[in-house]
Amino acid sequence: MTITFYEYPKCSTCQKAKKWLKDQNIDFQAVHIVENPPTKAEIREAADKAGLELKKLFNTSGMKYREL
Repeated sequence: MTITFYEYPKCSTCQKAKKWLKDQNIDFQAVHIVENPPTKAEIREAADKAGLELKKLFNTSGMKYREL
């Protein structure tokens, strides 16, 4: 199974997560989140599968989040 990994390539946290996925030999498809953002349905599905509240999927301290 291949997972979709949404990333902002310049983000150090994303880079660390990507390295971890590679180190664990986990198949993933990296998608630039700004160029190809997930749909609302995909975000809700991810939150449901992870058992997290929706807000936990966002960098709420980031400038773009606060701007929007």
